[in-house]
Amino acid sequence: MEKNQKNNSQDFDFSVVEDKIQQVQNIIEKAVKSKDFQEMSQSVTQMVNKTLDQYKKEHQEMGKTREKPQADHRSDRESGSAANGEKLQTLYMKPTGEKVRSILLAVFGGILTGSMACGFLAVQMVRLLTDSGSSGAASVMLAGMAAGAFMLGTGILGLGKLRRFKKYQKTLGKRTYCDLTKLAQAVGKPVKFVKKDLKKMIGKGWFTEGCFDGSETCLITSRETFCQYQEMEKALEEKKKQEALRAQEESELSPEVKEVLEKGRNYLDRLRKSNDAIPGEEISAKIFKMEKIVDQIFQRAKAHPEIIPDLKRMMDYYLPMTVKLLEAYEDMDSQPVQGETIRSSKKEIEDTLDTLNDAFAKLLDSVFQDTAWDVSSDISVLHTLLAQEGLKDSDFKIQH
Repeated sequence: MEKNQKNNSQDFDFSVVEDKIQQVQNIIEKAVKSKDFQEMSQSVTQMVNKTLDQYKKEHQEMGKTREKPQADHRSDRESGSAANGEKLQTLYMKPTGEKVRSILLAVFGGILTGSMACGFLAVQMVRLLTDSGSSGAASVMLAGMAAGAFMLGTGILGLGKLRRFKKYQKTLGKRTYCDLTKLAQAVGKPVKFVKKDLKKMIGKGWFTEGCFDGSETCLITSRETFCQYQEMEKALEEKKKQEALRAQEESELSPEVKEVLEKGRNYLDRLRKSNDAIPGEEISAKIFKMEKIVDQIFQRAKAHPEIIPDLKRMMDYYLPMTVKLLEAYEDMDSQPVQGETIRSSKKEIEDTLDTLNDAFAKLLDSVFQDTAWDVSSDISVLHTLLAQEGLKDSDFKIQH
C-alpha cells in the first residue's frame, strides 16, 4: 500500500492529459462550427497555464508530505554506502514539474497545430469552392498554428533537456565531478552547447550544488568537492611559485651544479614514490629519514657548490643502488604469498637502509665540516680578544 502511494506521488497521471486533450478538441470544434476563432487561442493557453499551476501546487504539497516521513523514520543502522547514495541524490533535483510541463506543451501544441492546420485547409477549400469565407478566420487559424507550433517546439525542447539531464547523471555516476568533453560525448553535442546547457540547469537548480571549475572545463556537483578543488588549486599555485623562485635562484648556478641538483630532485621523487607504495610503517620511517638527510645534503650543495665533488660517490653509486633496492622491496612486498626467501630479502634491505642512513648522515656532517672549522676558529679568536680586553668571566671576580 505504502509503495503504491509513493509511486502515485511520483508518477504523472496521464488521465489528466486525456481530459485536457478532450477539452482542447471541444474548444476547437466549437470555434469551427461557430466560425468564431477570436478567443480560441487565448482559451487554450489559459487552460494549459491553469493545469500547470494546479499540478505544481499539488506536487509541492506531496513533496512536503514525503519529506516528513523520510526524516522521522530514518534508520540508525544505515550503511555508509546508503548514506553516500542519499548524499548523491540530494545533488540532483527531480524536475517532475518540468517533465509534466513539457509533456503538456508538446501534447497541446501538437493538437493545436494539427487542428488549426485542418481548420485552415477547410477554410481555404470553402473559399475556393464557394468563393466565400472569412479571411479573419484564416488569419486566426494561422496564428493558432504558430502558437501551437511554438508550444510543441517548447515541449519537445524541454523533454530533450530532461533526457540530457538523465544522461549527465548517468555519466557522472558516483563521482561529483566530470570533464565537459565526456558529458558532451554522452549526449552527442558540442562542448560549447553542453556548457550552456549545464549553466541553464544549474540556474534552474537541477544541480543543487552545481558549479564549474575555474577554466569551465569541468562540472562539479558538490560543494565539498569544489572546496577540495580550491585547495588543490592553491597548492598548485604555491608549487608554481616555489618552482619559479627555485628557478630564479638556480639561474646563476653553473651547468654542472644545475645538473647535480636536478638529478638529486629526481632521486628524491623516486624515494617518495617508493615510500608511498610501501605500506610498512617501520620501513616507511627509514625511507622518510633518508629523504630528509639527502634533501639537506642537496640544499647544502645548492648554497655551497664547492662541495659538489664530494657528492660523486653518493650520486653515482649510493642513490642509484638505494632506488634499485626499494623497487625490489616494493615488488616483493606486493606478492600475495611471501615465503621465507622473500621475508629474508626484505629484512636484509631494511637493515641496509639503516646502514645507508648512517652513511648519508656522516656525509651530511662532512659537508658541514668547513663551517664547523670556521666557527671553531671564530670562537677561539673571540676568546682571545675577550681575554685581552679583560672581559672574560675570571676577570670579573671580586678581589679580596
